[in-house]
Amino acid sequence: MSVDETQSRNESLSVRRSLQLLEQVRARATAERGVPVAALAEQIGVHRSTATRLLAPLVEGELLARDAAGRYRLGPGALRLGQSYVDELDVAGLAAPYLRDLATRTGATCALGLPAGGTVRIAAHVGDGGRLPSGAGVGTLLPSYCTALGKAVLSVAPASWIDQAIATGLQSFTARTITDPTELRGELDRTRRRGFALNDREHDAHVRAVASPVLNHVGSVVAAVSTSTDHTRMPPAAIRTHARATAEVARTLSRAMGWTRAPHPLREV
Repeated sequence: MSVDETQSRNESLSVRRSLQLLEQVRARATAERGVPVAALAEQIGVHRSTATRLLAPLVEGELLARDAAGRYRLGPGALRLGQSYVDELDVAGLAAPYLRDLATRTGATCALGLPAGGTVRIAAHVGDGGRLPSGAGVGTLLPSYCTALGKAVLSVAPASWIDQAIATGLQSFTARTITDPTELRGELDRTRRRGFALNDREHDAHVRAVASPVLNHVGSVVAAVSTSTDHTRMPPAAIRTHARATAEVARTLSRAMGWTRAPHPLREV
């Protein structure tokens, strides 16, 4: 091996170890008030002096900060980097391959909806084996109180969002539409406990749908993923299966948006 190849290999190893140190600090940041260099060195299997040398440029770049006790934690540079990542995310573009896979697995129509005042806007949808409400497509605004996408959003949204949805008027679309504010709040409580939203022919007399919310790095709802089809193709016995697959995609997108907490398990309908 040439001198240049050896140097390149050593530099690559140093970069990988530096990234390991950064990840170790990130992983332990919420449980500890900083991590001592000895613990970090042990975690990646290097001498303390080597860990200190590798940590120095991370501190200089403000990806890490070192306190007076010599413990390391994430620095302001990590926040700037993370915020830039979030700002550049195209949620619909990010969701597209997952929606295609979900549509293939379920044989239904799978959609991504974004909060839009008291409504939800369809940002992407895939699949022709299922269905959306008649005439719905990308850009369509749907009521949030009687659609799976909307109820998934409202179930984890601030109370003011629910108030706004109610203030728009709870119009009846089918005999199953919830039009009473108290009943709607109860339904959102059930949705929250259950772990997914259910639209059982409430907006379209033929459509049954399930949905789960997508959260960002601070736990705020930014979107929802739904699976919808003709109610005969999603009988009550199949709702949980569809909900589980839909929630899996929503969790994947939430992780991509920076949400790291473990999901709540799905409960019975």
